Amino acid sequence: MLPLKQALYQTCLATLAAKMVDLQKAIDSIDESKQNETKSSAGDKYETGRAMMQMEADKITAQLELAKQTHSLLQQINIEQNADLVRQGSLVVTDQRTYFVAVSLGRVVVSEQSCFCISPDAPIGRLLLGKRVGEEIAFNGRKEEILEVW
Repeated sequence: MLPLKQALYQTCLATLAAKMVDLQKAIDSIDESKQNETKSSAGDKYETGRAMMQMEADKITAQLELAKQTHSLLQQINIEQNADLVRQGSLVVTDQRTYFVAVSLGRVVVSEQSCFCISPDAPIGRLLLGKRVGEEIAFNGRKEEILEVW
């Protein structure tokens, strides 16, 4: 399981890095569009277009900052340390699913194995934290038994 955990960690880092590159490209594209837009005789239309581009740039900038914070948080997690109980950085195998308690990226497939990358602050993450092998959690009306913690 440790190679899976390491592969998940690397996949999460790569996914976040690619997302940051894409978001930065989108911001650069908007900035270029704003610079290339010429002032038309209909001044209000020009100003409205620039304002809408700026709003979109602000939204993407906020997403970029969140991605940077998430990437930084992920880099601080020590995945080499195994524990008897679920903590941030744990790989948790239940009778229903496999979870990587690190950052919220949703479903990730590594080595043909599906895993849900979740934040410890997510509702299911909070339920898993501190649990041990053999314990159960109940989420959305279904129970899951913890089979392994890495």
